[in-house]
Amino acid sequence: MNRRQNKIITISFLVAVLCCSIFLILYALRDNVIFFYSPSEIEKKVSNDDIADGSLIRLGGLVLEDSFQRGEDNYVSFVITDLKNEINISYSGILPDLFREGQGVIAEGYIEIIKFKNKDNILKKQLKFNASNILAKHDENYMPPEVSEALGLEY
Repeated sequence: MNRRQNKIITISFLVAVLCCSIFLILYALRDNVIFFYSPSEIEKKVSNDDIADGSLIRLGGLVLEDSFQRGEDNYVSFVITDLKNEINISYSGILPDLFREGQGVIAEGYIEIIKFKNKDNILKKQLKFNASNILAKHDENYMPPEVSEALGLEY
């Protein structure tokens, strides 16, 4: 073989290795590309058995009005909704300052799938989410309470 054929074989091999590497990276990240799932997406994935009981996921949506309940030892429970479906969240810890009902939130934790039969003997699945981390979101118009008070604006 001459030098030209050696270069062609080497370049072809490197291109093949690069393509395989890119494919493996994209395949490994196929479900992690989305930053978080909405309650509707989680309901759909649970019904299709794409998400198993105890899976670590991120759930995002709005905190449902009048759903926040505080318990003992920093334990709280609330409901996250995407205005189509709702998922109950339980969390033990200190909530972010921006957390409030009607506000956007991202919860990271484990999904718990509770299976039961209703009165018609049909198997149903109820979802409960045990959050280990809560992140509050805000829009571009957010202003800290101290600044809004200093400017005389209603917070």
